[in-house]
Amino acid sequence: MNPQKRDTVKLGLKLETSLLPQQRPSELPPRHGRSNRTGPRWLIGCILVLTWFLYGNRIWGPSQLKAAPFHFNITSPKDICPAIKGPAISHSGHIGLKGDSDNAPKRLFFWYFEAEHDAESAPIILTIGGGPGSSGMLNPMWAQGPCVATENATAPNPNRWTEHFNLLALDHPVGVGFSYGTLVNNSRDAAIDAYDFLQKFFRLYPHLSRNKFIISGGSYGGTYVPHIATVIHEQNLALAAGKGHPGAIRINLESMMVSNPMSDPTSHFSWFLQTACHSDVNNIYNASTCAEMYQILPACLDSIRFAEQAPGWSVERRAAAQNICWQIRGGDTHNNTVEDVRKQCWSNDPLGCLPPGILWIQAFFGRLEVREALGVGDQNFTGLSQEVFAEFSKRGDSMQSAYLLYEPLLSAGIRLLHYVGAQDANCNPHGILSFLKLLQSPFQDEFLRAPDVPWPTTDLDAATVRVVGEGAGNMTWILIDGGGHFVAHDQPELVKSIVEHWVENVPFE
Repeated sequence: MNPQKRDTVKLGLKLETSLLPQQRPSELPPRHGRSNRTGPRWLIGCILVLTWFLYGNRIWGPSQLKAAPFHFNITSPKDICPAIKGPAISHSGHIGLKGDSDNAPKRLFFWYFEAEHDAESAPIILTIGGGPGSSGMLNPMWAQGPCVATENATAPNPNRWTEHFNLLALDHPVGVGFSYGTLVNNSRDAAIDAYDFLQKFFRLYPHLSRNKFIISGGSYGGTYVPHIATVIHEQNLALAAGKGHPGAIRINLESMMVSNPMSDPTSHFSWFLQTACHSDVNNIYNASTCAEMYQILPACLDSIRFAEQAPGWSVERRAAAQNICWQIRGGDTHNNTVEDVRKQCWSNDPLGCLPPGILWIQAFFGRLEVREALGVGDQNFTGLSQEVFAEFSKRGDSMQSAYLLYEPLLSAGIRLLHYVGAQDANCNPHGILSFLKLLQSPFQDEFLRAPDVPWPTTDLDAATVRVVGEGAGNMTWILIDGGGHFVAHDQPELVKSIVEHWVENVPFE
């Protein structure tokens, strides 16, 4: 896609100097034969036809006529992301959400990478960060995009997801990455913002609205993803019933992909402590720390149950549960990393227990030429937002069994994949499998009985696969050896193959 640059216009939309998507031939109005008429009426007709070609479906299409105007600014970055087959074709910018204004902005930043093959009809993968408070831009620049950040530059990524799929990286929620403005403090409101963003994104790129849509996330994305999927599904049902927001577009949500997620606090804290104290590879905590934390665990689990019993959403109970439970994560790790039990911290930097690639990405987005290419103006990049984390913590957002949101989604035929690094203590694979077994979906009985089958890759012990359903499955669990919390970074070639099988719904064989 090669958007065409246009000057600021005033057509009921608050447009900055922007790049508007170039029309596809299939979206243009039918051509008419040349008229023999002359004079003013012919001239007026030509002007009207020209106006339609320039603006008709780009801004004033049938659904757009019913929808409210919004802020956006879009550019097409050049020379900052080298790919295997020449520079990557991508588009980036901000989109204003409901309530946004120049005086009180509320704007999400995105970076959309076109697929190398058949971008117009290729599936779209929405990729978001975790945290809460992690930038969604970490994903494309670390494992998923056409290029990856190196210590001082960027390099082509042989294991990019963008070879066959469109990748839409989103800084979600407001306050992370380059997104800025009025914050939200919970996953439901953040999901409503994500839906608002997607509606406006598809108004700017209408040809993509027909494509298969997949949501991808990891870590705290295990709470974000089911919320976003739920809002999309609810709105799709409303549209099908003749309701929903005026001018809204049906989003073709097909599946979800989740890696090493936090989706259930009970299993999360129970199995975190189990792994931190009884790992087969390397214990995160020593004996005295384990004894201290096991004293806290019963109060943690009771507080979660107490919060869940409250009618509606009890902020006080959930915040209290979070304050108790997160103490379990605060013990001395003795320089061991919870993201990978095989590794130790490499420096005393606040991020020194995470892979150094995160610092490289932050440095990349901090460069002036990169910010100029992305069109973010004077916005600074926040890879890990403490402010967003604090807002979600005040509300006790992590104290929810978000995995239960999958039940109606699975029943509606929306597929679910969990691919998990086996060496992660942060979001332990045993804890993840434990809540998946509890999902009361049409696939529960079969999932409980299904075997974990070695996937015949070049390394026979690299992964085991549990599939329920045809093709790649309706509900699928993949355990990946040699991967920690950041499994796509640790096993990029294998994960690329997993993603391609999943999105195309091809059996793992």
